[in-house]
Amino acid sequence: MSERRINWAPFIPILLIALGSLILLGVLGYGYYQFILSNPNSAPLPETIIEFPLQRHAFGAQAVEEINNLHNLKFPLSSGAVAVYGSQGKVTLWVSGAPTKWMAKRLTSDMEARIAEGNSPFNPIGARNDGSRAIYELDGLGQKHFYFQSNNLLIWVAADHEIAENVLSEILLFYP
Repeated sequence: MSERRINWAPFIPILLIALGSLILLGVLGYGYYQFILSNPNSAPLPETIIEFPLQRHAFGAQAVEEINNLHNLKFPLSSGAVAVYGSQGKVTLWVSGAPTKWMAKRLTSDMEARIAEGNSPFNPIGARNDGSRAIYELDGLGQKHFYFQSNNLLIWVAADHEIAENVLSEILLFYP
């Protein structure tokens, strides 16, 4: 019985083209990823939260820099916004945009894990569900804090205790 051999020679150019195409797609994808991280967009912010008007805000690169400086880390963020509402800073909102939903989920999980270690000024109170997402509740620095994921955004809001639940309700409507 004779053994039949496959002649691979005609397939080599096709394999090389396919490999080259994959490498090109990888280089272009990485270049795009680096571009969006180095040129962050503005994340959306509400004009008011309950009755408090927007007093101070930062968008895009300035907001991402504030968020990174707050944590002494450099996060892979594609958008950002930071806002203070009310004359006495009754509400502060941080919005961090990740390039993808799963990256935002990862940032949220990492934040939960770091806070759980106990090396932060925040005391975890618990988590609640709003549909399919978890909303984490904390106490610290004289305010009540909530954070959660909304699509590719990670939202953190701090509010005075007496208005915190109303603030959360409004924020959840703005960031479904």
